[in-house]
Amino acid sequence: MTNNLPQVDCQSLREVISKSSLVEDCDVVSSGALRIVTPFNFPNGSQIDLFLERSNDLFSQYVLSDYGLTANYLLDMHIKAWSTSKRRQLIQDICEILEVDSDAGVFRIALGRDIATLSSAIVRLAQACIRVSDLSFTQRLQSSATFQENVEEFIAGANLQYEIEPVLIGALNNPVKVDFRVKGSKVLSLVQTLSAPNPTNAHPKSVEVFTRWFDLQSHNGLRHQFVTVFDTINSFKEYDLERLSLVSTVVGFPEEREELQEILAA
Repeated sequence: MTNNLPQVDCQSLREVISKSSLVEDCDVVSSGALRIVTPFNFPNGSQIDLFLERSNDLFSQYVLSDYGLTANYLLDMHIKAWSTSKRRQLIQDICEILEVDSDAGVFRIALGRDIATLSSAIVRLAQACIRVSDLSFTQRLQSSATFQENVEEFIAGANLQYEIEPVLIGALNNPVKVDFRVKGSKVLSLVQTLSAPNPTNAHPKSVEVFTRWFDLQSHNGLRHQFVTVFDTINSFKEYDLERLSLVSTVVGFPEEREELQEILAA
């Protein structure tokens, strides 16, 4: 059987690609910026629009941005893109790799005083929009997140200021790390999560958390309150939870989420 498939070389490939456009449509919005309709799409299929305008700063240069549409897309998916440290770090990594700036939820690239690099900028910025908008898939994969991440998501959603994995000095001058330090209206809460998907680890995990609180007893009642948040999906023995209640406030999550919010906001 004869193979009639045409031969493709680099020159013919360039000719085909040159007919493809990064700008499917263009118009002027109320701010005076040019709206560029790109061939790229958000996860829901809607096209990604980018905007080209002159900056209002001292240097007066062209700037390509998404006008915050990526952040708005995620908000429509009930996701706050910058709400947790993990997401902030992920977005920072994406921006650094693609050489995109992020400011107040807007992704942008400064082009300078001409638009010679516009094609490259459109591809890079659209890539950033796509990769950040893929955070919407984390909503569907929430069950695969760690328990600590789920608790952080809850704290961030309650609009409470918090610090991740603070280190304090224990009774023997040893460094002791807990999961979160949360600032309430009057009290700082040290929060330690407790999760053991494997039932055989439930008791050792609870003892580990108890030891951590015991080492930090000198901090209890001064500026901090101790809060243990355990995963109610896991099976913890009653006596392990009672032991923890001697050195901390014990709250089940997600069942007692309202109580947890009241405790942390106090």
